[in-house]
Amino acid sequence: MEVINHIEIRDGRGYICGTNKKAEMVARMYVGTDYTIEEVMEQYDLSAAEVHAAIAYYYDNQEALDAKHEAVISEIRENAMTLEKFKAKIAARQANEDTST
Repeated sequence: MEVINHIEIRDGRGYICGTNKKAEMVARMYVGTDYTIEEVMEQYDLSAAEVHAAIAYYYDNQEALDAKHEAVISEIRENAMTLEKFKAKIAARQANEDTST
């Protein structure tokens, strides 16, 4: 009996075998959204088995993947340029230009 594995681990991350597509990314398009398996297959040009394997990988590692994902989202939010920060940056730039002329 031949066993086919659609997920390979590289540098601690799961990838669809033979591609550079991260299993987590593929799974997140389906999990918690209204996208169908068929839509995910079409988006990533994968077979149903590959998409299901990515989803299984996600659920097998959900706690760790979600924790990493939340940490990245938190970092993005912390470093994001808000409208207020942007206005302050422009005002500071204009003030510097005014004082240098």
